[in-house]
Amino acid sequence: MRRRPLKEANSEFSNSSIVTKSSVNSGVELTSSELAQVLHEIKERLSRLETEAFGTNGLIPHSPPKKPKRGRKPKLDQQELLERRDQLVTFLEQNWPYLSVALCKAQKPRNASGAVALAKGKIPGLSQAPFYKDPLKHEEALWMFLQSGRFVGNPRNLAGAVAGLPELSWKRSLDRCPYNSCKLPIAQSALWDYMRRNFPDRLRELQPAQTTEDVKAVLAKSQSQDPTYLHLKKHPDQTLEWLNSGRPVSEKNFARLKVR
Repeated sequence: MRRRPLKEANSEFSNSSIVTKSSVNSGVELTSSELAQVLHEIKERLSRLETEAFGTNGLIPHSPPKKPKRGRKPKLDQQELLERRDQLVTFLEQNWPYLSVALCKAQKPRNASGAVALAKGKIPGLSQAPFYKDPLKHEEALWMFLQSGRFVGNPRNLAGAVAGLPELSWKRSLDRCPYNSCKLPIAQSALWDYMRRNFPDRLRELQPAQTTEDVKAVLAKSQSQDPTYLHLKKHPDQTLEWLNSGRPVSEKNFARLKVR
């Protein structure tokens, strides 16, 4: 069937409207049956117009509904995971002069979890992470991480690995906590170990330094753009104090430590 041009169809509808209006305005009263017939004709014309305009039997096309995303819902929300990680970073770095030694010397799972429990009792943190609440309960996962080769003496790797326990495995937790996503500055108590891992030559040269000028001379040897290293460069008068506050301590000395 040949479709009429839309312009022609619109003209037909307009003419019908004019006739109807003129009938009403002339004062001629329509009977209920005549009024029903007029409404019926208007509906038929509207239906034809929609068919000619959209080609869908009078039905205006709609976009298909969006399909729901497939896949299982994550066991642990990413935002909660990163919040746990950051809280654990703060706790671990505050205790890193002791934990950096104790965790490396641990011979079995209970040694490692016991060291964390001791640190928690000495310098507690503010964390809702299940690992923080009960490190002994998660000692097997902690031990597996320490033996995996991904620890490398870095407290932020440790925080990322245990933040997702028990909902996630330590591997999955660490993979979802990329190292550079933590924006917290390195705690003063963790600066010594940070320099040991990243700038061992500069740390060794800083140990005999006694004056601010000595510190400046040593730090000037490296043009690194590392944010922590640049922070030390900006504060050479405080660098030695900060580094000394993070010197490694044994369990015996840590137990004697008086916390302010």
